[in-house]
Amino acid sequence: MTDTTRRSIVVLLPSGFSIRNVVHSGVLEALVQGDIDVHLFLQHCPPSVKWSECPGFFLASSCSPLSPPTGHQIKGRPFLNGVIHKAFSQRYNIKSYGLYRNWFQRNFTTVERLRSTVIEGLGTLAQHGPFLSVLSAFSEYLYRRGYELTAIKTKLRQLEPDLVWSTMCVSPLEYPYVLAAQDLGIPVVTSILSFDNLTSRSLLPNYDHYLVWNERMRRQLLRLYPKVSSDQVSVTGTPQFDFHLKPAWTWSRSKTCAWLGIAPNTRYFLYAASHDSLAPAEPALVTQLSRLMEQDQVLKEYQLVVRLHPHDDGSRWRNVPNQSKLITLSRVCGSASKTDGWQMPKQDDQSFLISSLAHSEACLNIVSTMALDAAILDRPVIGIDFVGERSSPRDIMYEEYATDHYAPLVESGGLRLALDWTQLMSLMRAAIVSPQQDRERRLAMVNAECGPIDGHASERIAGTVAALIRRGVVARDGLTESPRRVVSDSNLVTRINSISH
Repeated sequence: MTDTTRRSIVVLLPSGFSIRNVVHSGVLEALVQGDIDVHLFLQHCPPSVKWSECPGFFLASSCSPLSPPTGHQIKGRPFLNGVIHKAFSQRYNIKSYGLYRNWFQRNFTTVERLRSTVIEGLGTLAQHGPFLSVLSAFSEYLYRRGYELTAIKTKLRQLEPDLVWSTMCVSPLEYPYVLAAQDLGIPVVTSILSFDNLTSRSLLPNYDHYLVWNERMRRQLLRLYPKVSSDQVSVTGTPQFDFHLKPAWTWSRSKTCAWLGIAPNTRYFLYAASHDSLAPAEPALVTQLSRLMEQDQVLKEYQLVVRLHPHDDGSRWRNVPNQSKLITLSRVCGSASKTDGWQMPKQDDQSFLISSLAHSEACLNIVSTMALDAAILDRPVIGIDFVGERSSPRDIMYEEYATDHYAPLVESGGLRLALDWTQLMSLMRAAIVSPQQDRERRLAMVNAECGPIDGHASERIAGTVAALIRRGVVARDGLTESPRRVVSDSNLVTRINSISH
């Protein structure tokens, strides 16, 4: 007989960020202590994991691979999704769409530009009335036509979870599991993983509940998704910032320097690198900065530690340390896969991140979330915006400072923008002499953008998820298909006909 006293949850972990927020933060432990069986689905599953380095996984009831469904992409669906993205962004006046479009189209061929022009035109038309929801339903229909969800449904039936938790709503790896859960009538809760997810990505799937960072994100979600009610959204903060407030996660300066590969007590600036797709010329920029530092009477005494982006395999940075004695490269979680960017984060990796920032003179970056990490740790933040600096590399998306998610950080004054080399060097010297400058603005930026910063976001999330499970939306006496969830030929045609009439 099935034990009806215990509850269970399936947690989708498609990225290292998800694992950090669920396993290392203590959310997993809190759920288990609440008598909830937790089944983890990971992109790359054990036994490749060294369990001694990731002890939290021992608490899970099971670990399974987050396997993609069998099948193939239906021709025309990527084009349709492009139209949906344009329509969604146009309807809600999302500025980020145009900025990213211009950036990624800069090297398009004539044929690619023509295709993009057609998408733009159709998307402009589709923003009106109910067309956006119909196109979204049609995209889901095409996905179901191309991919087989039976194996995923079978796995979910075996586990009989009360809830499925999507920890990275923009991950394509999660999408088939979300659809399968909805077909079976299993409620799905999602976390908005990053503060750019609502405005830099396209229309999200439908979920039963949403966990967001802050009040601004809650209001933004309700504006972009008017069918979502306010009681479907919970402001919890994000576990990624809990670590910063717990002294046990911060190492001494000597240990941090040893991990960085620099001499004990070395003073340094931490440069948080961008992703290759947004800043191909970044290695050249860092090289030029290091040479200017060598010529400066103050800055020549400081090291420039470059923390690579988590999804950067490091190949483009390989020769940079040879250009200057001031540059040190700092990898994140070892080496990322060049194919899918997957890395298994360990607890030490999170301590390394926090400690590297905590002992730095300042955090330098180009439109990085690390600006928030640094501000929480009360370190000066310097953003490099060289869109008007002619004597610097050009192939960097400085325009990203104007995106919907990042513009509030700039407006807050919690980070200082350097608009040219002279200003950058001046801000770096000021960070050494007066690190307390802009402290109040940094605090205000953190309070506005990060939600509750008290070290207890993981507890709030675990409590919210447990409460959703206790609502008992789904009976545990066997899961069956839920016809209202399935996008069939007949109901889709009906919806299209209703619009045309």
